[in-house]
Amino acid sequence: MKPLLTVVIPVYNVEKYLNRCLKSILVQEWINYDIILVDDGSTDRSPQICDDYVKAYDFISVIHKENGGLSEARNTGLSQAKGEYVYFPDSDDWLEPDTFIALAEALESQKFDIISFNREFVKGEEDVIVSDSVETQVFDGKDAFVQMLKHSYITGFANDKVYRKSLFTDHNIQFPIGKYYEDLGTNYKLFLSAKRVYATNQKYYHYLIDNPDSITQSWNEKKFRDMFGFYKEVFYSTFVRSQLNQEELQISQLYYVNGLTHILASLYKSKLDKKYIDITNEVKQELLKNNVSLSQMKDQPNKLKYILFRLKVLKLAFSIQNIF
Repeated sequence: MKPLLTVVIPVYNVEKYLNRCLKSILVQEWINYDIILVDDGSTDRSPQICDDYVKAYDFISVIHKENGGLSEARNTGLSQAKGEYVYFPDSDDWLEPDTFIALAEALESQKFDIISFNREFVKGEEDVIVSDSVETQVFDGKDAFVQMLKHSYITGFANDKVYRKSLFTDHNIQFPIGKYYEDLGTNYKLFLSAKRVYATNQKYYHYLIDNPDSITQSWNEKKFRDMFGFYKEVFYSTFVRSQLNQEELQISQLYYVNGLTHILASLYKSKLDKKYIDITNEVKQELLKNNVSLSQMKDQPNKLKYILFRLKVLKLAFSIQNIF
């Protein structure tokens, strides 16, 4: 029987984590899925682990390729996916055991272009996920995108969403190769191309933040540049702006200002603002250009940092150890 869902897992030097990720999928009660492992030029034992799983399970396959980064690995898996839907977990993360069965009705109805759930940032397996009371909604694609801009339980991540494969192929959407924060540059296109989105606030995904090899553990100029570039793209893109009304454009501006504030704060926190003076100045100029009131920022995750920026003491705040 053709799988309804293809799980595409990019693999790069994750020998410590890959078994946990795969076992969390293999224990799922709902079984109408297959798995494609994309070994992205790993130099540790990950390729052998992939091969061992392929030998043990006839619905698991592996693609061994030269290293090209997360986006290229996802795109490679997508191109080979047999399922109507695709899912992209990260290989150092893992799922709750009831994830697929909880989403089965939405999947099997085949009514939705995106099925969105929620995730929890964790430092290890001892961290327990606790969801709020169940809330589920159905949106059109644009409204789901606006919910993402509002920082609701629809996130900007790709690993807590199941996508109809044709959403990529019919609209010529791929993850941007060679970029960090590729989800930021992809999800807005997918949402605005989708017709129906199913969203639940239930947390099924364990997002590991204690992996020392994760891109979130260190900064460099390219990471800042890529993040800044995608925030600008989402905010200024004609594709986006042509679909939003005036109120929604204001929401988009707040999302942009919040993102810029995060970038500037990260530059100061990592003490890289002098080393990367050009991008620091560009971000500050965009913040000044898109000045919003403090009251408008009251529901934004980086509202306190934005207040400090407006008071011209954000950099000073990060010179005081552990202020954030």
